[in-house]
Amino acid sequence: MSIKKKLGLGVASAALGLSLIGGGTWAAFNDTATINNHFAAGTLDLVVGKVNAAANFDLSNMKPGDSVKRVFTLNNNGSLAIKEVLLNTTASNFMDNGAASTDNAEFMDYLSQFEINAFSVDSENTSGLFEPRASVVKPNQTLTLADLVQGSTAYEAKIKPEYLATDGTKRINLAPLTVPAGQEAYRGIPVTPADHDNVMFVIKFKEDNRRVNGSQFGEYVQNKFQNDSANFFFNLEATQWDGRSLDSSNGNGAVNNGVQGSADGSSDPNPRSIKNDANGNDLRTFKNNDEVVEPGTQN
Repeated sequence: MSIKKKLGLGVASAALGLSLIGGGTWAAFNDTATINNHFAAGTLDLVVGKVNAAANFDLSNMKPGDSVKRVFTLNNNGSLAIKEVLLNTTASNFMDNGAASTDNAEFMDYLSQFEINAFSVDSENTSGLFEPRASVVKPNQTLTLADLVQGSTAYEAKIKPEYLATDGTKRINLAPLTVPAGQEAYRGIPVTPADHDNVMFVIKFKEDNRRVNGSQFGEYVQNKFQNDSANFFFNLEATQWDGRSLDSSNGNGAVNNGVQGSADGSSDPNPRSIKNDANGNDLRTFKNNDEVVEPGTQN
């Protein structure tokens, strides 16, 4: 190889080396940022408490004319508002004259002897002094344990419409959604403002003075219920409010804060909007599937 060729290769090699070194040391300014998001599920926690006495019923050793009164409290110990507290009643272990029985007709006949003379729930009061109890049962209607156990077909016509469940299950709602004007935040059992509702039952073993075969001095028809017994249960289910959407104009924070008592999809208030003018008017506009477009003059 001639000296000229050797020198030429040397120059080429040197140029290649410079090119590699230049590529290896290329750099640009850089910066990074992270948006810190936190997702956590809320809690729905219904706690039933007693008021002055036991919350459960013990109707053993009763005779016609006896009655038992019980008051219990529905408390919201969770972080999410409770929309409804739905009640259904079940019964089991029927004993007919001390012997186990599967005769459903006799069972219901026995449960029909127990009338619910009072069935009321706290109602909201705009004065804030006290919450008067409102009857769940329509006027001039007699509700029995048999009605409750048999379900809505037996009691629906006896219950005020505002105390029927709204989820299609035909149960009784003990946390009414109908409240006086201005008290919408207290519908159901909210977290904020703090609230609880008392429920009162008075169950009476009714008095029936009829005698067997209509005789004047024979046995009373209720004699057949002596030594009968059964277990019955009040089953409660707390439900949540409808899901909500937080758009780009809403302030940061827990999605369900401040709207627990009215987030039902029809009267859901604007949660802490940051795009309102001095008069409270919403300055947002909406386009294309409700996409929020912020006013350019607003911060």
